[in-house]
Amino acid sequence: MNIDTMTSLFNVCLLTGFAVPMLSLLTGVFGSILDVDFDLDTDHDFDGLVPFNLMCTCFALIVFGSLGRLFVPYMINTLFAVVIIALSALVSFAAYLVLYKYVIVKLKRNNPSAITSIELVGVVGKLTLRVTQDSDGVVSVLDSTGAAISYRARVCDFYKLDDTGRIDQGTEVVITGVDRAANIYYVHPLYT
Repeated sequence: MNIDTMTSLFNVCLLTGFAVPMLSLLTGVFGSILDVDFDLDTDHDFDGLVPFNLMCTCFALIVFGSLGRLFVPYMINTLFAVVIIALSALVSFAAYLVLYKYVIVKLKRNNPSAITSIELVGVVGKLTLRVTQDSDGVVSVLDSTGAAISYRARVCDFYKLDDTGRIDQGTEVVITGVDRAANIYYVHPLYT
C-alpha cells in the first residue's frame, strides 16, 4: 500500500469529520437535511435498531483519521496496513457507539419542561433580596434542569413578621401562593 495514499485518506477523514459540524454550525444546513436518524426502537436503552447520527459519524471519522495518521509510519507492508486500518475502524466504531448511546440518546430523551406558577406552590426557595412588610423581595428556586430562577416575593398574609419586620436575604422560604396577574409569589420562612 502506498503511504501517501493512506495519509491522504486519513486527512480526508479528518477534514470531513471537522468540516461537516463546522458547516452545520455556521449555516444550519446539514442539521436539517443530512442528520437523519434511523432509530427504529425508542423503548430500549440503546434507542435504535440501526442507530445513525451524522455528528456521531463525523466523530468516528475524526477518530479513524487520527488513529490512521498516528499509525501510518508503521504501515510497512500490506499486512500491517490492513491490521492498522481494521483496528482503527473498530475503535472508531466503538467511539461512535459510545457517543451515540451515552450522549445522543440521553439528549433525545431529556425533556425538561418549564415550571408553571402553580407547580411552584410548596417549593422551597432562598431569598436573594430581603422581604419586608412594605417592600417586595426576590426568591430564587431551581427549575427541572437545576438552574436558579428568580421571582418577586412578598410576605404571605398569614405569616406574622418578627420584631425586625423583615425576612432576611439568604433565608430559606416556602412559596405558599401566587398572584399570576402581578407575577408575585407569597412566601414565609421554612423554619418558623
